[in-house]
Amino acid sequence: MLFGVNVNNSWLHAAASVMRCKHGCLPFLYLGLPIGDDSRRIQFWKLLLDKIHKRLSAKYGQDSAGRVRFSEGVGSSWWRALNFVWSGRGLIDPRWLSDNIIRKIGDGRSTAFWADSWLEVGPLARAFGRLYDLADNKNISVADMFEAGWALNGNGWKWRRRLFAWEEELVAQCVGVLANFVLQGDATDRWVWNLHPSQSYSVRSAYSYLTASDGSSMEDFASFLWVKSVPLKVNIFIWRLFLNRLPTKDILLRRGVIEVHQDLCSTNCGKAEDAVHLFIKCDVYSQVWHLVLNWLGFSTALHVSLGGHAEQFAGLGGNSKISRNLFTIIWVSVLFVIWKDRNDRIFQMGNDSDPGHLIKI
Repeated sequence: MLFGVNVNNSWLHAAASVMRCKHGCLPFLYLGLPIGDDSRRIQFWKLLLDKIHKRLSAKYGQDSAGRVRFSEGVGSSWWRALNFVWSGRGLIDPRWLSDNIIRKIGDGRSTAFWADSWLEVGPLARAFGRLYDLADNKNISVADMFEAGWALNGNGWKWRRRLFAWEEELVAQCVGVLANFVLQGDATDRWVWNLHPSQSYSVRSAYSYLTASDGSSMEDFASFLWVKSVPLKVNIFIWRLFLNRLPTKDILLRRGVIEVHQDLCSTNCGKAEDAVHLFIKCDVYSQVWHLVLNWLGFSTALHVSLGGHAEQFAGLGGNSKISRNLFTIIWVSVLFVIWKDRNDRIFQMGNDSDPGHLIKI
């Protein structure tokens, strides 16, 4: 089958005759999707969604409203399986959807205190995983918790056992997060979409978020990836950095690996650790960049974004290919040394705050 793009039908017919095949027109259906149509339109996905709905309805049945009726746990595991496929390819953060659908609290009656995302820190079960594990009222609502008392010694806190001292400190931090939060008794709880000013879901806002994530900006950093004179492990490190896939503490916190109180920078600068802070803004590691600049004979203020920092540093010696390549090697080397030192501080309990010992280039 021959299809033409921006060609007239007579030319397409003649070409099909020469090639002795049939010809068609766009859009056409392939695997349930209209190929050649606008994928940003809801209608584009309707045929596929209808087919999925039909299959699931046949397997699990429907309720009186025509919705698929899942037994407990089936629907969530099905969605997790789909999400795993996409996130496994490195296309999206596996929590991109749940992190952008949050609860707008009214009276708090229909929102789970621990499990739902209704605070800036996300679900308390994730932000304070240790406390959630120890809680004896995991299914309590926000309203019931508020009425019982979520102050430091409130009756809302029910534990399976007596807390250790460091766990009591976690409770104090959680209480601090809840401070000054007031319920609105005349309103009901509702879901809101965090990626649009209207707080209502739209295909365009989700599409814009996904296409702006990770891969769409990689072309801007192409000259800093896979540098021939740099070891493979360093190139992989830089690639993960630009993809925001390094296990920095903000990522670990979002994945529930660490608690809220563990997200501070390992240099004891007092700031939360993310990639930009760690490699550029940290009070300790920013001194490393100043020492490197002095060594190279430059005196300048460096950009505070990752892309801007990379481009500015690579251009310090001019725009010739040899010069940019040399300064790019220095740039990625400094980043890798910072990363290794950061890991040493965490896993070997190092606390040397002198940036001079980091200059190993």
